Amino acid sequence: DEAQQRARAARQCYADQFADIDVFLTPSAPGEAPVGISGTGNSLFNRSWTLLGAPCVTVPAGTGPQGLPLAVQITGAFADDERVLRVAEWVRQALV
Repeated sequence: DEAQQRARAARQCYADQFADIDVFLTPSAPGEAPVGISGTGNSLFNRSWTLLGAPCVTVPAGTGPQGLPLAVQITGAFADDERVLRVAEWVRQALV
């Protein structure tokens, strides 16, 4: 029960942030993609968006020291998927 209450409070706090901003731009992972296809890498930076129910889009952002992909995430307010997708496309084009 306490965990559910904290999650609800976190969702409200997150929603309040969008009074002054459109989206967040964050790293999608703590480093490069992993070598091989045995796993997708560290999900640490994605867990919050899942808990909050926030729409998010990962956008390729170059390569790291080993030549493996790096990415950023655009996240937005609950149910603001269309804006998140528009901004993600704008970021993608800016990074090409």
